[in-house]
Amino acid sequence: MKEVSSAARSVQDTAETTIAELRDSVSALAKEVATIAERRTRAARETAVESAEAGAAELRRTIRRQPAVSMAVAAAAGAVLALLVVPRFGRAAAPVSRWDRYAPNVTRADLYDLADNIQRSVSRAAHSVAAPVTPAFERMVDALSRADTSTFNSILDRAGSWFQKAQDKAKQKMS
Repeated sequence: MKEVSSAARSVQDTAETTIAELRDSVSALAKEVATIAERRTRAARETAVESAEAGAAELRRTIRRQPAVSMAVAAAAGAVLALLVVPRFGRAAAPVSRWDRYAPNVTRADLYDLADNIQRSVSRAAHSVAAPVTPAFERMVDALSRADTSTFNSILDRAGSWFQKAQDKAKQKMS
């Protein structure tokens, strides 16, 4: 019996040693994988930063080379953003806040008209650009000054009526 129990202990010790070696191997492999993943992540991050910096530098050069086109693109992007932000008609009406009752009612059509006027003015200024920035800027300002002012007047009229309503309400509350 002693021989069997000593043989069993020897097998058990060998198994425990093998398991310990396997754990050490797995631990070493996990460390290697973690190191490789960290290096790849760092390299990807550095590549992304370098790409972003190169893209920003190229964008700056393009803006400096063609400022009128850059202004037109910025105006178009602003117009698109405004169209996305202004709610569309036909949706379920949300509860009206106090601010909304007194705020001017600028519609999507007003913003379309404004965007169209700006786009036409900038387009005219951009197509006549083949000179330095100052004359191009002067042409753009001139084109904007010659733009149809009915849209601007509509917006200003609404803003003025809102301001008048706010003043009347304030006077009522004070008396």
